[in-house]
Amino acid sequence: MKTNVLLVQESIVPYRLPVYNLIAEKVNLTIGYTSKSNATSIDKFEVVRLNKFTFKGFYIIKNNFNALCKNYDVVIFMADLHYLSYSFLPFKKRKYKVIPWTIGIRASYSRRYDVKRKKDLLDKIYLKILQKSDAIIFYMAEAKKFWGNSLDKNSIFIAHNTVEVLKINLDFDINKKKSILFVGTLYKEKKIYELINAFIKAKEVSESTAFLRLDIIGKGDEFELMLELIKKHNLENSVFLHGAIYEETELAKFFNNAILCVSPDQAGLSVIKSMGYGVPFVTRSNAITGGERFNIINNVNGLFYDKEEQLTQIIIKAYKKPEFFIEMGKRARNYYTSTTTIQNMADNVINAINFSLK
Repeated sequence: MKTNVLLVQESIVPYRLPVYNLIAEKVNLTIGYTSKSNATSIDKFEVVRLNKFTFKGFYIIKNNFNALCKNYDVVIFMADLHYLSYSFLPFKKRKYKVIPWTIGIRASYSRRYDVKRKKDLLDKIYLKILQKSDAIIFYMAEAKKFWGNSLDKNSIFIAHNTVEVLKINLDFDINKKKSILFVGTLYKEKKIYELINAFIKAKEVSESTAFLRLDIIGKGDEFELMLELIKKHNLENSVFLHGAIYEETELAKFFNNAILCVSPDQAGLSVIKSMGYGVPFVTRSNAITGGERFNIINNVNGLFYDKEEQLTQIIIKAYKKPEFFIEMGKRARNYYTSTTTIQNMADNVINAINFSLK
């Protein structure tokens, strides 16, 4: 008989569907959501809408959430302190097992992912939630460093945060890799202008980079201002704003033509997608991240930099020594296939479920 599992979170997002369907092959999976569901009729799991009550930034699930949880063998929840109903689950008198699925350390745009920082009161509350759980799922192993010996390492499972990429023949032909690529929402906080400025300087310093192009995929607050900047510097023939592209076959074409994927100050799931398509990812060494940055091994499957001038030099090098980045891209692809496939993610969620039931 299959284990009955309830996974509760805020939204069911499209890029997670392949993982959920793999998990649903092994267990009877129901996903509870409070905001939005992108699940379809062909998905292998059940869905249930959870109504929430909001009070001063905190959320309480209504409609007898406790009774719902009792119908399952295991409840997996997002460890977000704002969701009080989820955070209290480990402390309840219960027969079902509970597992937080989390980045493992409190981090956001305003709080960098820093495993060396001093723990505050909220961290100590967060720790209690983890300690009272029956197993723990982290996105990255680095989170274990933050908690040290405070957690039972046998109860921790690493399901690398990832996305599915298309099974296509990757083209590592140097003569076709002409693009520097950015993919993501256009927020100022991501230092997107640092990338454009570095690109401009690279073209000024080295005429040999004339053939290089910068493809920017995404919409956001800075879109119109970036259009003006491109016109001001007469970059219409080398910097291209494509807007938001959601069709994976189109995105795959851009990655297949890219020598580098760059995001100056945010390293999220685009790191994994880039690696999956065999393109090295470039970002600042302290970029905002939910842990995905730690998939990058500097000068092996991607590059870190600290100053804008270094990014300019990386772009120049992309022209002068493209073979260096081609080989790096191949290693990035190998890393993806060995470590961060959706199957690996699903398998480790299943491992955590099985461990909690022992």
